[in-house]
Amino acid sequence: MLRIIGHSLTRRWVQSLSTLTAVVFSVGIFFAIYLLYLSVSLGLDAGKKRLGADLLVIPADSIVEPEMLLFTGQPYNVYMNREIEGQIAKIPGVRRTTPQFFAQTLNETCCTLIGATRLIGFDQRSDWLVLSWIKRLPGGGLAPDQVIVGSGVKGFSGQTATILKKKVRVAAVLEPTATSLDYSVLMPIDATRDLVKTIPYFQTFLGNQGDVSRAVSAVLVDVDNDFDRGTVVKAIERTGRVRVIQASVVLQRIKDQMDVLFLVMLCAGTLAAVSSIIQLFARFFSLAWDRKGEWGLYRALGATRRDLKLLVAGEALFLTWGGVAAGLVLGYCLNAAVLHLLERQAAFPLLDPSPMDITVGILAISGAFTLLGLIAALIPGIKSAGIDPSSAMAMGDID
Repeated sequence: MLRIIGHSLTRRWVQSLSTLTAVVFSVGIFFAIYLLYLSVSLGLDAGKKRLGADLLVIPADSIVEPEMLLFTGQPYNVYMNREIEGQIAKIPGVRRTTPQFFAQTLNETCCTLIGATRLIGFDQRSDWLVLSWIKRLPGGGLAPDQVIVGSGVKGFSGQTATILKKKVRVAAVLEPTATSLDYSVLMPIDATRDLVKTIPYFQTFLGNQGDVSRAVSAVLVDVDNDFDRGTVVKAIERTGRVRVIQASVVLQRIKDQMDVLFLVMLCAGTLAAVSSIIQLFARFFSLAWDRKGEWGLYRALGATRRDLKLLVAGEALFLTWGGVAAGLVLGYCLNAAVLHLLERQAAFPLLDPSPMDITVGILAISGAFTLLGLIAALIPGIKSAGIDPSSAMAMGDID
């Protein structure tokens, strides 16, 4: 039976290749979209849980896209007076605050880290963002020469690194968080300020702050659940020249944009799938008319009606399964290429889907296309069962 199926497909190799290619591209597009959607959805969900603060307060004159600040390691040298934190802490509805001080590694001549990497100085006394990591460390805190590096930071060797010409010890590497922490280096806020003092480049950004010890780059704010967040935001904005970024609003905007993008991609994938389905149906529907002679000869040689049905179903499954297998590989490669591009841009949070999620997608796509292949073979399979062996003498399509 397998030999006959193979002979039939190779004899009509142009039609077979056309049908197989259509299935490959349809499956590949669907699988790539599925994997990419999982990566983005998981990243957004994880980012929402791990941002660690409801509000991020930065200087009003800073030209910063909220998405870039929250989800990438792109360096930003923005500063304001640290007294702003005290004013924010007194606002009704503010549960807790903590300051951050930003710096960067500049270039590889000063540092072992690859590319310009954001340095985040945090206050170990009030910070809750990396509190769980701090508690795991010997002594329960970071020494002035210790840092915590994000999972996406490259260039440090073993437990040491050089940052702005200063040797530091790597105390820990963060697990993936789907936030800007993945591409940042965390260190005590006073240690970060001390580094900046030695680099003339940063003095131009300090502006009116002058004394670096009185400067902060951002203030993280947690809002009490009993208070209206919008009211708290307006109160913070009235404290001075500050800009308030709401993490939940940014995440929702990204999600809405991604939903539209995936809808467009899904439509493209559906069109490709419809094309392959039409090809499957057209190919096997034509069998009922084009191969009566061949089927009649098989019947004359002793093939049963069940044998002919298995022959037709076998051809359909061979083309479908071959297309599905190649399409899954194509989809995985397409997804890997897109993820590599997105990770280089670090445009929004991404996390790898679990093996279970990938398996579910593979089974669902394989099952759907297998069912379509069998449905496409249904009509010619029924027609083949009614072939009269004597028709073989009158038909010309005999292999």
